[in-house]
Amino acid sequence: MSTYGWLIDEKLCIECRACESACKTWNQVETGVGVRWRQVRVREMGVYPQVRQQALTGSCYHCENAWCMKACPVKAIWRRTEDGTVQIDQEKCVGCQQCAMFCPYGAPQFNLRTRKMSKCTFCFDRREQGLDPACVTLCPTGALQYGRWDQIQSRGAETTENFAPPRQTRPRVRFIRDPFPVNK
Repeated sequence: MSTYGWLIDEKLCIECRACESACKTWNQVETGVGVRWRQVRVREMGVYPQVRQQALTGSCYHCENAWCMKACPVKAIWRRTEDGTVQIDQEKCVGCQQCAMFCPYGAPQFNLRTRKMSKCTFCFDRREQGLDPACVTLCPTGALQYGRWDQIQSRGAETTENFAPPRQTRPRVRFIRDPFPVNK
């Protein structure tokens, strides 16, 4: 089983939100229902007069130790054996939002229309067709990349500023300072 992970170079992110648009479009996520599976968050850091901003794209990191899966009382959250991604079964979900309360990365989103939880699927449907995840395809700077986890887990850093400590959940994401090619 090949598992996958994200590579994010925060210095290359220009806050264009193309990744957000691509995700919403491909996954047909409605507007106005409070759901953004991939989102660019901008934070200010430092002390005046040396203040800077950090734009960081984020989504579900399909953690090795997924707290959302453990918190779900009806077992609607499960791991695909084909690729190790964490998914939500819409038929089983009761919309209790327990998964959102336990996810330190804000990945599970409550859909105001369906009254159920949803989140990034790591575009498993696209990858099964040999395509890249939608969010990666539109990133104009290469700030957002992905690859097989066994090839990227030792590259870059496991955390960055304003990122929840990864020690217990073990998210499949690495933060890089300089771009480098990835074999998919």
